Amino acid sequence: MKTEPEANIIENMPFVHPEILITIGKSTDPNKETTLDPVKFEKAKNKGRESANDILKQLFNKVEYGKIESHFNTERLNSKNFDSIREQIVNLYFQREVISNEANKFSLNYERIQAQHFKTSNSFFKFLLKKKIQKLTEQLEDSKNDLESVKNVEEESYLSIKCVYETNEFKQKYSDLISSFTTLKNSDVIWDMTYSEANIETKAAAQTVMRRNKVNFSFKSIPAIQTTEKNFHFENFNGGDFYFYPSFIIYFKNEEDIAILDYNDLQLNYSEARFLEEAKDIASDTEIIGETWYRVNKDGSPDKRFVGNYKIPIVLYGSIHIKTESGINELYYTSDFKKAKHFCEQYNSYQSLL
Repeated sequence: MKTEPEANIIENMPFVHPEILITIGKSTDPNKETTLDPVKFEKAKNKGRESANDILKQLFNKVEYGKIESHFNTERLNSKNFDSIREQIVNLYFQREVISNEANKFSLNYERIQAQHFKTSNSFFKFLLKKKIQKLTEQLEDSKNDLESVKNVEEESYLSIKCVYETNEFKQKYSDLISSFTTLKNSDVIWDMTYSEANIETKAAAQTVMRRNKVNFSFKSIPAIQTTEKNFHFENFNGGDFYFYPSFIIYFKNEEDIAILDYNDLQLNYSEARFLEEAKDIASDTEIIGETWYRVNKDGSPDKRFVGNYKIPIVLYGSIHIKTESGINELYYTSDFKKAKHFCEQYNSYQSLL
């Protein structure tokens, strides 16, 4: 048995999650050029892994390094002035990676000892195995303490961001944005529109064919960040997700592909989209604005040459188009156009203050 429980070791460790204070207001240095170049990015990754191994060494006198790899680089997406935050996030992500891998090993070891303990304690010959049972009991307790220790470190591997506002107007505008997002995320259906092309099918009512996938909008942060303010999340079916915080937006695909964007660099444009939707697929909050025929003449009348021609409702969806000059181009449709419109209005209102 260890002389001290692992919880005490955690309390005496020098590791505490980093914390930063962000003041939300007008940008004070818009011309400052700062980017987290590939060298700094690799250093942040390595520092995170080294920090994790230093912590593990203090806990268990054990060091284990993971792979160092480079993949797709998102440098061109990054806005100015956020390199320090991005560096800390990268650092913590790779620290969590090492700690999480170690936690999985301790978890498997705990389950193995637990199974042995159960089997031995319930054996028909358990009265002959008292010493073995006692040893397994001690090992099980040690393993449990080890697992709790590394789990505690894993939970603390995040960047704590405290937000303050320059004026009440900034605070109120962000509150309005959060309120509009709450309404938006409760749309019956939200789609990520991933492909479109001209419909060349003769007599088809729809002029454009689009591919779409249902996605979720939610209140969610990346694991490496905790904030004092609510933040929200756009799921992206075919790329990195968007995480909106009070002072910046994170485009996150994985710990290698991460960019931090200024609100003024990410444009959200609203429009209304007419869509032909089969009646059985129409959401309860969708507005039907008309109908047409599956096979239609130029004057809108049904083409009688097609047997089984039928009417299709025309619905109105809200379209949210996300763009940056650096290359982001995402299109979302919502089943309730009013919710999308209100959200984009609040986003642009908040953006105009920053």
